[in-house]
Amino acid sequence: TVKNADKDDDGMWGWASQAATVFDTTRVTLVNAARAGRSTRSFIREGLWEKVYNSLLPGDFVTIQFGHNDICPITDTKARGVIPGTADTLHVYHLDNGSYEVVYSFGWYLRKMIDDVREKGATPILVSLTPRNEWPGGKVERRDESYGKWYREVVEQTGVEFIDMHNISADFLDKKFAVKSLSPDKEKAKAQVAAIKEKAGAKYFKKDHTHTSKSGARMNAQNFAKGLKSKGSELAKYLR
Repeated sequence: TVKNADKDDDGMWGWASQAATVFDTTRVTLVNAARAGRSTRSFIREGLWEKVYNSLLPGDFVTIQFGHNDICPITDTKARGVIPGTADTLHVYHLDNGSYEVVYSFGWYLRKMIDDVREKGATPILVSLTPRNEWPGGKVERRDESYGKWYREVVEQTGVEFIDMHNISADFLDKKFAVKSLSPDKEKAKAQVAAIKEKAGAKYFKKDHTHTSKSGARMNAQNFAKGLKSKGSELAKYLR
């Protein structure tokens, strides 16, 4: 959702591929270090976060956005799942491949990244996950009782700058596609939801309910910029 193949105009695109459409690239250097299919846990375990950490200089900004892959099975072959919540907790798991791994909570991994960025004199910006093309009740799905709750707890714990892309983009999608109410007839209501999902998917999503099209990626990038402006972020100074 942040980085994908980002090549085929009719394919899946991550929103950071469209960051140059909202930032002034003569004044700021954009580096997209995201990797498709990763969680906080696997991004750190695979050494991807270490590369980011080692590259940081004072004055840099680092956007941190995870979620879609974090609440996956903890012990399966992809080894992406984390302990739900933000508690300072850990557990040793026996993985399906026969190895053992210490796994922490979603909040623990986020706090580690935030602390690492600050250690280097850079500024971390936490960004909530992108919304999915799911429309319960005729309105786009909001994950405020899980990821949203955990993001806000980390913000309270660390004072990190927070851009709620999830709800900014969800508000945008609701304005375009949501219905005030569904039909009391279950079959008609099901058809209404299917029609909304098809319309939203045709414009802003690609291949599944999670990944965006190029238009969807641009929409999320624009909403990131909107969030920066509304928060009066220092990074907003580098927007077009």
